[in-house]
Amino acid sequence: MADNSSLPSDSVLEALEARLEKYDTMGHAGPTKEFLTEDELKTKNALLDKLQYKLLPSIQDQIGPLVASLGLRSNSSQNFELTCSLLSTLDDTWWQTMLCIESAAIDIPLTGTHDHHLRRCKNFRCNQMLHKITEVLSIHLFPLVMGSILFMRASKVSTNYSETTECQVQQTDLLRESATCSVLTRKTIEWLQGSDFSIIQDQWQDKQYSLDPLLTSLTRLTHPALTGRRKNMSALRKHVVKLAKLAIPLIKLARTFSNKLSKTTTTKLPFTLNTELNSETLTTLHEHTESIERCFYRLVRALVGSFEANVLVNGQTSLGNPVHCISQILESTLVILALHLIPLPTTNINHQSPGNDYKAWFTAWHVSWHRAINNFLTTLHFEGQQAQQPLAPA
Repeated sequence: MADNSSLPSDSVLEALEARLEKYDTMGHAGPTKEFLTEDELKTKNALLDKLQYKLLPSIQDQIGPLVASLGLRSNSSQNFELTCSLLSTLDDTWWQTMLCIESAAIDIPLTGTHDHHLRRCKNFRCNQMLHKITEVLSIHLFPLVMGSILFMRASKVSTNYSETTECQVQQTDLLRESATCSVLTRKTIEWLQGSDFSIIQDQWQDKQYSLDPLLTSLTRLTHPALTGRRKNMSALRKHVVKLAKLAIPLIKLARTFSNKLSKTTTTKLPFTLNTELNSETLTTLHEHTESIERCFYRLVRALVGSFEANVLVNGQTSLGNPVHCISQILESTLVILALHLIPLPTTNINHQSPGNDYKAWFTAWHVSWHRAINNFLTTLHFEGQQAQQPLAPA
């Protein structure tokens, strides 16, 4: 616990709170230009360097001392005077960081088909960096700063606050927010250092795990413990359960594809993508994974709803359309990979071209995908008509 002499005055805390409104400000790219001059491009690259080597590392370096000054670590003691100083410094760094990324993203040409030469300053990359940095500053740094101020206020009100359950909960929240903020700041620095493809890989990896709840839903729907209790289960419900079983391989294959795409540098068949890709192609690859997730959610929701209602909700289209959509997206992704895939050096015991190895992997995956798709759609269309009439009692 901090002694009374080290507790900040109300005016100091009020001054810190007065600065918090700007943390809700979401960054925006602003106006655009048809092209950038060489000097403008040089200036924007300098701004990105400043973010990478100075501002973001400064934020990350201040998070640890901030937590320690609050006395949240086992080997630290409270020093609220230092806390206020660090919060003031963080505030200044926040402003510089937001102004820096907005200045770097402003005036970036919108033409996404001819901007590959802009490299780090292309539309896709600047928009992603703006979004990521805004997320760090406004969504994660804000609760850390606000929580620190509230923690100091509460410590002023009660001399034994550190012994209360409320304090323990607040300490846990602050530690969690500080860890999240630190991890995301480090990830943002890695984005600045890395390729466009690394940004896309992170997106595919994140969405890969978002499919897990859907597998859980389908597993519950097809589990014998559920279906076995329904001795007089209708033909339609049996049909839906069969479709749910056939949908499980679709999700697993999509996860396998995402895993391969998001971990290309750590597999036995490493590859990257052409660095000359334009923003339109990069954006397509980045958005594909979210579209796949959305379609799978539609499919699973329709299956669960049809089972519960004992009728195909919105007919066969509610089940067929999402599957067709997913297949088209994955086919499109495969085309982009085929055109722009660049194998990385690897030690191959068979002395085969790594490019050929990857083509073989994608070909094998493609065959499995088409088999799974055909099984689902065949069952949907040819067995579905019989299952729907007549309907057995629920």
